[in-house]
Amino acid sequence: KPGGSIDLTIDRNIQSRAQDILKKLIQNYRAVSGSFIVQNPRTGEILAMGASPGFDPNDYSVSGIQTFINPDVQSVYEPGSVFKIFTMSAGIDSGAITPETTYYDAGKITLNGRTIRNWNLKSNGTISMTTVIERSVNTGSIFAEQKTGHNTFLSYLKAFNFENITGVDLPGEVNGSLAQLKRADTRDVNFATASFGQGISITPLRLITAVSAIANHGILMKPYINAETKPQEVNQVIKASTADAVTKMMVSAVDKALIAKI
Repeated sequence: KPGGSIDLTIDRNIQSRAQDILKKLIQNYRAVSGSFIVQNPRTGEILAMGASPGFDPNDYSVSGIQTFINPDVQSVYEPGSVFKIFTMSAGIDSGAITPETTYYDAGKITLNGRTIRNWNLKSNGTISMTTVIERSVNTGSIFAEQKTGHNTFLSYLKAFNFENITGVDLPGEVNGSLAQLKRADTRDVNFATASFGQGISITPLRLITAVSAIANHGILMKPYINAETKPQEVNQVIKASTADAVTKMMVSAVDKALIAKI
């Protein structure tokens, strides 16, 4: 092609809209920075990707060097409560729990001398795993991980490839870490916090690729941005029936949140 250019999977309309949304969110929440990714879960293709602050390639010398990094693939962070869907995926797929499994939430749990509480410092009484996702209950995620078992839980995180790079066709991709769960002296509390996304690290791209696997009937796809690339399956992380069950839990959480705002 002229100039050696390549066609990208980026959809200009989605890209533009995502940039506008990110700009408003940063303003509304007075955030220091932010990023976005939109991915087709069936193929793995990246439809939009960006971050703020950015830089003008025509006048890049006025920008700080930190803005030259693509945080979507070159920065790691603790994913937090969004990680609960993977804990539920592991529990349901292994047969340890179902969306209807219940437990009693006292609002806190103490492990290895450390007390973990729910984000709102409240207890919920007897609730189901679906309600755990709807209300983002920390102790419920811990319950699911404990029922699943540490070794099984970790095996599913590895299957989702959380400690490896995605292999996306972008420069400088870094990998996350599950090191806290693999040490010889790893304690129950480490697995407890990991069940709701703390004490581990991943990139934003790895996160959305894993979420996409749930949307794609449990099949993990390799992300790509070169439009000439063919979709590539990585592995079947969870059964299609599990993916469907977790998807319904996620949809229920959104529906309940919308109803609460009306």
